[in-house]
Amino acid sequence: MVLDPTLDPGASSPLYLQLQRRLRGLIQQGEWRPGSRLPAVPELAQRWGVHRLTVLKAIAGLKRTGWIQTVQGRGSFVAPRLPEAPGLRASSEFPFEGSPLLAHDGELGSWLGETLERAQDRHLVSFSAGFIPSDLLPGEQLRRLTAQVLKDLGSEAWVYSAPAGYQPYLEAVGRWLASEGEPIDEGWGIRSIPGAQSGLALALESFTVPGDRVLVESPCYVGILALIRALGREAVPVPVDRQGLDPERLASALQRSEAKMLFTVPSFHNPTGMTQSKARRERVLALTRAHGVILVTDSAYGDLRFSGNSLPPFRRLEGADHVIHLGSFSKSLAAGLRMGYLIARDDLLRRMAPIQEVQTIAQPPLMQAVVARFLDTGGFRRHLARLRRALKERRDAMVEALAEHFPPGTQVSEPKGGMHLWVVMPEEFSALDLHRDALQHGLGFAPGPLFFADGRGTNCLRLNFSTHDPETTREAIARLGHLVHRA
Repeated sequence: MVLDPTLDPGASSPLYLQLQRRLRGLIQQGEWRPGSRLPAVPELAQRWGVHRLTVLKAIAGLKRTGWIQTVQGRGSFVAPRLPEAPGLRASSEFPFEGSPLLAHDGELGSWLGETLERAQDRHLVSFSAGFIPSDLLPGEQLRRLTAQVLKDLGSEAWVYSAPAGYQPYLEAVGRWLASEGEPIDEGWGIRSIPGAQSGLALALESFTVPGDRVLVESPCYVGILALIRALGREAVPVPVDRQGLDPERLASALQRSEAKMLFTVPSFHNPTGMTQSKARRERVLALTRAHGVILVTDSAYGDLRFSGNSLPPFRRLEGADHVIHLGSFSKSLAAGLRMGYLIARDDLLRRMAPIQEVQTIAQPPLMQAVVARFLDTGGFRRHLARLRRALKERRDAMVEALAEHFPPGTQVSEPKGGMHLWVVMPEEFSALDLHRDALQHGLGFAPGPLFFADGRGTNCLRLNFSTHDPETTREAIARLGHLVHRA
C-alpha cells in the first residue's frame, strides 16, 4: 500500500488523527451524506495506504464526537444529524480550538474561586492560576517601601484618594509608560482601577446593557466569560490562531452579531500565550472602528516579554479612538496589590467615571503610593529584569518536560512572554477526566472547556509555567504525563 499524499507520517499529529480529519472533511463536503454507510475498514485502509488499526482509531474518534454511528454486524454510518460545528475548519488552521466535542455546564463548576483556593493548597502542585509565586516577589523591597511611604504620608495614607486615583500614582504610571515608548497621548487620560478584572466590569457596564453581544477570543480568558454571564450579556466567540484573532472570522462575526464590544488579550494571550502580530492588530482595529464596536484590550501580561521584539499596544495605533486599554501590576509585581490602570480617550473616560465612582468610590492611597515610589525609584525595572529571566527558564523547563513525557501528537504553544502555555491533545482525549484523576494524585491544571464560550476544547489544557521552580515543574509534568499515558 502507498500512503495517501494528504497524510504526513512526519507531522506532529498522528496518522489516525490526520485520517480522522480527512474523513470528517469528506462528510462535510457531502461525499458521504447523513445516514449513508461508510466503506468497510479494509477498503478505507487501502484507499489511504494505512493500517486497519489506524482506520479503526480514526472511526472511534468520529464516533465519540458524533459524526458517525456503528451498528453491530452492519458497519459504520454517517450520523443522521451531524454535530453543530458552524464554520469548523481544520485544526491546523485553528490549532487552539481543539475538539468540537462540548463539555456540559455542570462539569465545569465555579472555577475562578476554586482555582485560587487550589493555588494555595500546599498539598497540591497546581499549574492552574497565573500569578507571581512568593519566591519571585520583591517582598522585602515592598515591605521597606511601604514602611517609608507610611511615614511620609502620615494621616493621608488613611483617607480617600480622588475617584480617578491617587495623582502621584497616575503620574508615575504615565512616566513608566513613556519610558517604555508608550506615552499617553494628548486627549487621552488614565484612571486607577483595582486590577484588570475591575476594568473589564467597568467597560461592560458603561457601554453595554443586558442582552448585548460581546465578541471574545476562542479560547479566551475565563474571567471575561464569567463576567459576561454574570452581567447578562452574551459572549460571541471568534477563533484565534498563532497570530491572534482571525480577521476574516472577526469580520463575519461583526456582520452577523451586532456586537457592542470586543475583548482581546493581544500580548501573551490568556490562555494560549500567543501574541497578535502588528498586521493583525491594525486589521482588528480597522474592523472594530468600521462597525462602531468598542475595543477593550487587556495588557495584564504586557510587561512580561522575555524574548522577541515588543509590539505597539492598540491605543498607540492610528485610529484607536474607540480603544480602552487595561494595564495591571497584579501579574508583573504582586497579585495581592490589586493595582491597575485604565487608559482611554477623555470622552470615553467621562462615560465610565460615574459607573466607576459608584462601584469603588475611591481606592486607598497607600498601595497606589507604594507602587508609584517603586516605579520612580527604578525598583520595578530591576524586578522585571529578574522576573523575565526566571519566567523564561520556567517556560523552557515546562516545554522540555512536555516534549519528554507527553505522547506524540501533542501540540504545545511556546509563548515569548507571559505565564501560560496551551496544550492540545488528540481529539478523543478528555482533559476533564484527566483533571479529576490529576487532583487525586496531587496535581492541578485548567481544563480547556473553561476558556470557550461554547464549552469546546475538551482535549485542551492550560498550564501556568510561572508558579513553580524548574525542578518542581519537571517532576510534576512527568507525573502528569504518566497519567496521560495511563488514560
